[in-house]
This record gives sequence, C-alpha cells and structure tokens, in this order.
Amino acid sequence: MFLGLFYTLLGLPYHILIPKRFVNESKGFLLVKALKKSWRLFYRNTVKPQADFVGSTAVKAKLSLDEKNILLFSLVKFFFLPMMINFLIGNFSDMDTAYKNWKNSGHLVSIYGFNNFIYPLLISLFLLIDTAYFLFGYSVEAKALKNRVRSVEPTFIGWLVALVCYPPFNGVLGNYVNWYQDDYRTLGSESATSALRIFALVFWLIYISASIALGAKCSNLTNRGIVSRGPYAIIRHPAYIAKNIAWWTTVIPLLFHTTFMQSLIIISCTSIWTFIYFMRAITEERHLLLDPDYREYCKKVPYRFIPGVY
Repeated sequence: MFLGLFYTLLGLPYHILIPKRFVNESKGFLLVKALKKSWRLFYRNTVKPQADFVGSTAVKAKLSLDEKNILLFSLVKFFFLPMMINFLIGNFSDMDTAYKNWKNSGHLVSIYGFNNFIYPLLISLFLLIDTAYFLFGYSVEAKALKNRVRSVEPTFIGWLVALVCYPPFNGVLGNYVNWYQDDYRTLGSESATSALRIFALVFWLIYISASIALGAKCSNLTNRGIVSRGPYAIIRHPAYIAKNIAWWTTVIPLLFHTTFMQSLIIISCTSIWTFIYFMRAITEERHLLLDPDYREYCKKVPYRFIPGVY
C-alpha cells in the first residue's frame, strides 16, 4: 500500500520534470505527454488565441492517435473502475446474504426454496462474476493477456448511449423514463413464478457466459481485440440481447396487475431502455468496423441478436 502511495505521489512529478530522453514511453508517460499537449492546445485556442499559431510548435502540439486513445481510455477507467469496485462489493454482499438465507432456510430442494433462496443466490452470483471480470478488465492491460487497447469509441453518441446505462446518468433518465424491471416479481403461483424465473436464468446464464468469453478484454467503449468464442461465435451481441430478454421477463408479472394504459406505459418505457442497448450495439459496431479483424468476424458471424434472423 505504501509503495503504491509513494508511486502515486511521486510518479506524476517525475514524468513531468524528468527530460523525455531519460523516460521510457510507458502508458503513464504517454498519458502525461497527452495531458501536457492537451493543455497547450486548450491554452492556445481559448486562454490566449493567436492567429499566427500555424508554425511547427502548433503542429507538434497536436495529439497523436495513441495519445487520444490513452486520454479517452483514462476517462473510461476513471468512470468505470470505481463503479465496478462498488458493484463487486455490493454483489458479494448480496450473494453472501442469499447463501446464508438459503443455508438456514430448511428449504433446500423445493419450488418455494428455489423461488426465495436459490434464485436470489444465482442472480447475485452471476452479477458478482460479471463485475469481477469487468473490474479485472478495467484494471489490467498486458501484452500477455492480449487485451491491449486498440482504439476507444470516438463519437459523442457512442459515449452517451453507454454512459446513460450506468449511475448517475441512468438515474437522471429514470426521472423521465421509468425503470420497471425487477428480478423478484412473482406470478400468481409458486410454480408459475419458478417457471418464469428459470426462463430468465437461462438468459442471465447466456449473459454471464458472454462476460466469461470476453475474459481480460471486458471493457466498455474500447476495442481490446476481437472475441469470437462462446456465445460470440453465434451472434455478435449476446450480452445485450440476453440481458434485455431477462429484463422483459421480469416485467411480465407487472402487466397482469395493471390497466391497459398502464401496461402501455410500462411497455413503452421498457422499449426505450431496450432501444438504448440497440444503439449501444450499433455504435459499437460502427467503432469496431474500423478494425479489419472485426470486419472478418462479421463475415463469419453475420447475425447481431438472433441466430438466423437478425
């Protein structure tokens, strides 16, 4: 811990003050260089704009593609890494509570036990595994893992549709588009509820298998190498379609207890959230299609969401 703190406090001044010829161009060094260039560009264009900044100094101040990528990926890490840590802790706590409740329930093998103890345990376990993979992906980048960042989403709309799915932005949108998905809604009987939950778990299993297939390449808004194993060998966006089907499954019980107009509102709001994930898939593909490896992957896996259909 003390070594990490020492490096954090002294690493940035070291990279800023030490002459460039004495420093290896690591990711950290590249980030510092990109920050310095960004400040020069900002200063010249806003604080002290001058018409004669067209010489060699101004040209050198332009960010290279690698520098742009390191800046954008640093923003990705800054946003997602603390969130994944928080999610991991919360999901572990939920799983631990669900396991203790199941262990002490006396309903180890029964429909009631499945609905009230095993199902919550599996949901929290799947989410724990998912956040653990993404936490590792955001934390570690190594040549040996083949998860080096090739490029970062370059468009505003791509960032927008991704970030709006996470706090605090999903809460802001939720003020206008209600969130009706709830993993723990029930139908009129234990048997019907268990059947619905088994159906949802199938798609949660597909979702988590997609995260496992990504492995160390788990990351939003970045291309860290193309994955074609697991569910990605069948469709191009298994995680998005599986998560949305699981969510739609949890909305079904609510529709049995609402008026026609209320049901229409529920379906409309859920459709908007699904459309956001559709847009995530579209913007991700537009970004990834810049990579020739992804273009080859699309030839082998032509379907986005439904095998043989679309």
